[in-house]
Amino acid sequence: MPVSISIDVDELGRLRNCILSQNLKRAQVTNENELLRIKDGQIDMVVYKSGKLVHNGSPASQEIVDFILTRGRTFDYLIGSDEVGKGEWYGPLVVIAAALKPDDIVKFRKIGVRDSKLLSRSEISKLATEIIASGILYKKIILMPEVYNERYLEFKKEGKSLNDLLAWAHATAIKDLMAAISVESKKIKIIIDKFDMEKTDLRLRRANVQTRPNIEVTQSSKGDTELPVSTASILAKYLFEERVDQLNEKFHVDLRNDSPENISKEKLPFVSKTHFKNISKLLT
Repeated sequence: MPVSISIDVDELGRLRNCILSQNLKRAQVTNENELLRIKDGQIDMVVYKSGKLVHNGSPASQEIVDFILTRGRTFDYLIGSDEVGKGEWYGPLVVIAAALKPDDIVKFRKIGVRDSKLLSRSEISKLATEIIASGILYKKIILMPEVYNERYLEFKKEGKSLNDLLAWAHATAIKDLMAAISVESKKIKIIIDKFDMEKTDLRLRRANVQTRPNIEVTQSSKGDTELPVSTASILAKYLFEERVDQLNEKFHVDLRNDSPENISKEKLPFVSKTHFKNISKLLT
Protein backbone atom coordinates (compact mmCIF):
# COMPACT_ATOMS: atom_id res chain seq x y z
CA MET A 1 0.00 0.00 0.00
CA PRO A 2 1.45 3.42 -0.96
CA VAL A 3 2.55 5.61 1.96
CA SER A 4 2.56 9.42 1.72
CA ILE A 5 4.41 12.00 3.84
CA SER A 6 5.42 15.64 3.42
CA ILE A 7 9.10 16.56 3.41
CA ASP A 8 10.85 19.92 3.57
CA VAL A 9 13.83 21.30 1.65
CA ASP A 10 16.40 19.97 4.16
CA GLU A 11 14.89 16.49 4.02
CA LEU A 12 14.91 16.59 0.23
CA GLY A 13 18.62 17.37 0.44
CA ARG A 14 19.12 14.37 2.72
CA LEU A 15 17.26 12.19 0.22
CA ARG A 16 19.48 13.39 -2.63
CA ASN A 17 22.58 12.63 -0.53
CA CYS A 18 21.14 9.18 0.13
CA ILE A 19 20.62 8.62 -3.61
CA LEU A 20 24.25 9.56 -4.29
CA SER A 21 25.80 7.63 -1.40
CA GLN A 22 23.85 4.44 -2.15
CA ASN A 23 23.99 4.90 -5.93
CA LEU A 24 20.23 4.40 -6.17
CA LYS A 25 18.70 4.15 -9.61
CA ARG A 26 16.45 7.01 -10.68
CA ALA A 27 13.54 6.62 -13.07
CA GLN A 28 12.05 9.05 -15.57
CA VAL A 29 9.39 11.35 -14.12
CA THR A 30 5.95 10.77 -15.65
CA ASN A 31 4.40 14.25 -15.39
CA GLU A 32 5.22 17.89 -14.67
CA ASN A 33 4.21 17.61 -10.99
CA GLU A 34 6.92 15.08 -10.20
CA LEU A 35 10.34 16.21 -9.02
CA LEU A 36 12.07 12.83 -9.02
CA ARG A 37 11.46 9.10 -9.05
CA ILE A 38 13.54 6.33 -7.49
CA LYS A 39 13.09 2.71 -8.58
CA ASP A 40 15.78 0.36 -7.37
CA GLY A 41 14.92 -3.17 -6.27
CA GLN A 42 12.39 -2.93 -3.43
CA ILE A 43 12.74 0.85 -3.32
CA ASP A 44 10.00 2.66 -5.22
CA MET A 45 9.30 6.31 -4.40
CA VAL A 46 8.17 9.54 -6.02
CA VAL A 47 8.82 13.08 -4.80
CA TYR A 48 6.40 15.76 -5.99
CA LYS A 49 7.09 19.48 -6.39
CA SER A 50 4.49 20.09 -3.68
CA GLY A 51 6.81 18.46 -1.13
CA LYS A 52 4.90 15.19 -0.92
CA LEU A 53 6.84 11.93 -0.96
CA VAL A 54 5.00 8.72 -1.86
CA HIS A 55 6.66 5.32 -1.47
CA ASN A 56 5.65 1.67 -1.71
CA GLY A 57 5.99 0.90 2.02
CA SER A 58 8.70 -1.74 1.60
CA PRO A 59 11.28 -2.17 4.39
CA ALA A 60 13.97 -0.79 2.06
CA SER A 61 11.91 2.32 1.23
CA GLN A 62 11.00 2.78 4.89
CA GLU A 63 14.67 2.68 5.88
CA ILE A 64 15.39 5.60 3.55
CA VAL A 65 12.40 7.55 4.89
CA ASP A 66 13.59 6.96 8.46
CA PHE A 67 17.01 8.30 7.48
CA ILE A 68 15.76 11.52 5.88
CA LEU A 69 13.29 12.24 8.70
CA THR A 70 15.80 11.76 11.51
CA ARG A 71 17.20 15.12 12.56
CA GLY A 72 20.01 15.85 14.98
CA ARG A 73 18.96 14.61 18.39
CA THR A 74 20.03 17.75 20.22
CA PHE A 75 17.05 17.77 22.58
CA ASP A 76 15.54 15.12 24.84
CA TYR A 77 12.10 16.68 24.43
CA LEU A 78 10.53 19.15 22.04
CA ILE A 79 7.47 20.82 23.54
CA GLY A 80 4.86 22.41 21.29
CA SER A 81 2.15 24.71 22.59
CA ASP A 82 -0.91 26.00 20.74
CA GLU A 83 -4.44 27.19 21.39
CA VAL A 84 -7.82 26.78 19.70
CA GLY A 85 -11.00 28.76 20.24
CA LYS A 86 -9.78 32.33 20.66
CA GLY A 87 -11.32 33.34 17.32
CA GLU A 88 -14.63 31.49 17.65
CA TRP A 89 -17.52 33.25 19.35
CA TYR A 90 -18.75 29.91 20.68
CA GLY A 91 -17.19 27.08 22.63
CA PRO A 92 -14.20 26.92 24.96
CA LEU A 93 -10.64 28.14 24.82
CA VAL A 94 -8.34 25.12 24.64
CA VAL A 95 -4.58 25.31 25.15
CA ILE A 96 -2.38 22.24 24.77
CA ALA A 97 1.30 21.74 25.53
CA ALA A 98 2.64 18.44 24.15
CA ALA A 99 6.08 16.91 24.76
CA LEU A 100 7.64 14.83 21.99
CA LYS A 101 10.83 12.81 22.00
CA PRO A 102 12.88 12.66 18.76
CA ASP A 103 11.43 9.22 17.93
CA ASP A 104 7.91 10.64 18.32
CA ILE A 105 8.72 13.29 15.70
CA VAL A 106 9.55 10.62 13.14
CA LYS A 107 6.58 8.45 14.13
CA PHE A 108 4.07 11.30 13.90
CA ARG A 109 5.43 12.45 10.54
CA LYS A 110 4.77 8.97 9.20
CA ILE A 111 1.15 8.89 10.33
CA GLY A 112 0.45 12.27 8.72
CA VAL A 113 0.72 14.83 11.53
CA ARG A 114 1.12 18.26 9.95
CA ASP A 115 -0.31 21.78 10.06
CA SER A 116 -3.84 21.28 11.42
CA LYS A 117 -5.22 23.92 9.02
CA LEU A 118 -4.60 21.40 6.22
CA LEU A 119 -6.64 18.67 7.92
CA SER A 120 -10.34 17.87 7.87
CA ARG A 121 -12.26 17.33 11.10
CA SER A 122 -12.29 13.57 10.52
CA GLU A 123 -8.53 13.55 9.92
CA ILE A 124 -7.97 15.55 13.10
CA SER A 125 -10.10 13.10 15.07
CA LYS A 126 -8.20 10.10 13.68
CA LEU A 127 -4.77 11.64 14.29
CA ALA A 128 -5.66 12.88 17.78
CA THR A 129 -6.79 9.38 18.72
CA GLU A 130 -3.47 7.94 17.50
CA ILE A 131 -1.45 10.66 19.24
CA ILE A 132 -3.21 10.05 22.56
CA ALA A 133 -2.83 6.28 22.17
CA SER A 134 0.93 6.73 21.65
CA GLY A 135 1.23 7.76 25.29
CA ILE A 136 3.04 11.07 24.83
CA LEU A 137 2.94 13.53 27.69
CA TYR A 138 0.63 16.50 27.23
CA LYS A 139 -1.26 18.94 29.42
CA LYS A 140 -4.41 20.86 28.66
CA ILE A 141 -6.08 24.04 29.83
CA ILE A 142 -9.76 24.06 28.85
CA LEU A 143 -11.80 27.11 29.75
CA MET A 144 -15.44 26.37 29.03
CA PRO A 145 -17.46 29.50 28.14
CA GLU A 146 -18.79 30.18 31.64
CA VAL A 147 -15.32 29.93 33.19
CA TYR A 148 -13.68 31.70 30.24
CA ASN A 149 -16.04 34.67 30.60
CA GLU A 150 -15.31 34.95 34.33
CA ARG A 151 -11.55 34.72 33.78
CA TYR A 152 -11.65 37.27 30.95
CA LEU A 153 -13.48 39.77 33.21
CA GLU A 154 -10.92 39.20 35.98
CA PHE A 155 -8.07 40.01 33.59
CA LYS A 156 -9.95 43.02 32.20
CA LYS A 157 -10.48 44.46 35.70
CA GLU A 158 -6.70 44.27 36.17
CA GLY A 159 -6.21 46.26 32.96
CA LYS A 160 -5.11 43.19 31.02
CA SER A 161 -6.09 41.89 27.61
CA LEU A 162 -6.99 38.63 25.89
CA ASN A 163 -3.30 38.15 25.10
CA ASP A 164 -2.56 38.22 28.84
CA LEU A 165 -5.11 35.45 29.32
CA LEU A 166 -3.59 33.45 26.47
CA ALA A 167 -0.07 33.93 27.84
CA TRP A 168 -1.23 32.72 31.27
CA ALA A 169 -2.88 29.63 29.74
CA HIS A 170 0.18 28.71 27.63
CA ALA A 171 2.61 29.21 30.52
CA THR A 172 0.38 27.19 32.87
CA ALA A 173 0.07 24.26 30.44
CA ILE A 174 3.84 24.28 29.81
CA LYS A 175 4.65 24.49 33.53
CA ASP A 176 2.27 21.60 34.30
CA LEU A 177 3.82 19.55 31.51
CA MET A 178 7.37 20.17 32.66
CA ALA A 179 6.40 19.13 36.18
CA ALA A 180 5.76 15.68 34.69
CA ILE A 181 9.27 15.60 33.13
CA SER A 182 12.53 15.34 35.06
CA VAL A 183 13.68 18.64 33.57
CA GLU A 184 16.93 19.00 35.51
CA SER A 185 18.67 16.28 33.49
CA LYS A 186 16.89 16.91 30.19
CA LYS A 187 17.57 19.34 27.37
CA ILE A 188 14.27 20.76 26.20
CA LYS A 189 13.15 23.00 23.37
CA ILE A 190 9.80 24.77 23.72
CA ILE A 191 8.06 26.06 20.59
CA ILE A 192 5.06 28.36 20.99
CA ASP A 193 2.89 29.59 18.15
CA LYS A 194 3.64 33.31 18.58
CA PHE A 195 0.86 35.77 19.47
CA ASP A 196 2.47 38.20 21.97
CA MET A 197 6.14 37.58 22.68
CA GLU A 198 6.51 40.04 25.55
CA LYS A 199 3.51 38.84 27.56
CA THR A 200 4.36 35.18 26.97
CA ASP A 201 7.98 35.69 28.02
CA LEU A 202 6.82 37.37 31.22
CA ARG A 203 4.47 34.51 32.12
CA LEU A 204 7.14 31.90 31.35
CA ARG A 205 9.66 33.70 33.60
CA ARG A 206 7.09 33.83 36.39
CA ALA A 207 6.56 30.08 35.93
CA ASN A 208 10.35 29.59 36.21
CA VAL A 209 10.49 28.15 32.69
CA GLN A 210 12.35 30.82 30.74
CA THR A 211 15.24 31.06 33.21
CA ARG A 212 16.54 27.47 33.10
CA PRO A 213 19.84 27.00 31.18
CA ASN A 214 18.84 23.61 29.74
CA ILE A 215 15.65 25.01 28.19
CA GLU A 216 15.41 26.85 24.88
CA VAL A 217 12.22 28.79 24.16
CA THR A 218 11.15 29.80 20.65
CA GLN A 219 8.09 31.80 19.70
CA SER A 220 7.48 31.40 15.99
CA SER A 221 5.00 33.13 13.69
CA LYS A 222 5.09 29.90 11.68
CA GLY A 223 4.86 27.66 14.73
CA ASP A 224 2.06 25.62 13.20
CA THR A 225 4.56 24.26 10.65
CA GLU A 226 6.67 22.80 13.50
CA LEU A 227 5.59 19.24 14.25
CA PRO A 228 5.41 19.64 18.07
CA VAL A 229 3.11 22.65 17.59
CA SER A 230 1.09 20.78 14.95
CA THR A 231 0.66 17.94 17.45
CA ALA A 232 -0.57 20.34 20.14
CA SER A 233 -2.88 22.03 17.64
CA ILE A 234 -4.43 18.72 16.53
CA LEU A 235 -5.11 17.74 20.14
CA ALA A 236 -6.52 21.20 20.91
CA LYS A 237 -8.87 21.13 17.90
CA TYR A 238 -10.00 17.62 18.76
CA LEU A 239 -10.82 18.63 22.34
CA PHE A 240 -12.46 21.86 21.19
CA GLU A 241 -14.81 19.99 18.87
CA GLU A 242 -15.51 17.40 21.56
CA ARG A 243 -16.52 20.12 24.04
CA VAL A 244 -18.66 21.87 21.41
CA ASP A 245 -20.54 18.59 20.92
CA GLN A 246 -21.11 18.45 24.68
CA LEU A 247 -22.44 22.03 24.75
CA ASN A 248 -24.76 21.31 21.82
CA GLU A 249 -26.19 18.31 23.62
CA LYS A 250 -26.49 20.00 27.01
CA PHE A 251 -28.10 23.24 25.80
CA HIS A 252 -29.94 21.88 22.75
CA VAL A 253 -28.19 24.19 20.29
CA ASP A 254 -26.15 23.77 17.10
CA LEU A 255 -23.22 26.09 17.68
CA ARG A 256 -21.49 25.33 14.39
CA ASN A 257 -24.53 26.36 12.36
CA ASP A 258 -26.71 28.56 14.61
CA SER A 259 -26.19 32.32 14.67
CA PRO A 260 -26.01 34.01 18.10
CA GLU A 261 -29.34 35.74 17.40
CA ASN A 262 -31.05 32.36 17.36
CA ILE A 263 -29.82 31.39 20.83
CA SER A 264 -31.64 32.62 23.91
CA LYS A 265 -30.03 35.23 26.16
CA GLU A 266 -30.21 32.78 29.04
CA LYS A 267 -28.02 30.26 27.19
CA LEU A 268 -25.51 32.61 25.56
CA PRO A 269 -23.22 33.10 28.61
CA PHE A 270 -22.86 29.31 28.89
CA VAL A 271 -22.06 28.60 25.23
CA SER A 272 -20.34 31.77 23.95
CA LYS A 273 -17.53 34.23 24.67
CA THR A 274 -19.52 37.23 25.84
CA HIS A 275 -16.85 39.89 25.08
CA PHE A 276 -17.25 39.26 21.35
CA LYS A 277 -19.11 42.25 19.87
CA ASN A 278 -21.77 40.14 18.17
CA ILE A 279 -22.54 38.55 21.55
CA SER A 280 -22.24 41.55 23.88
CA LYS A 281 -24.74 43.56 21.83
CA LEU A 282 -27.31 40.80 22.31
CA LEU A 283 -26.82 40.78 26.08
CA THR A 284 -27.12 44.53 26.69
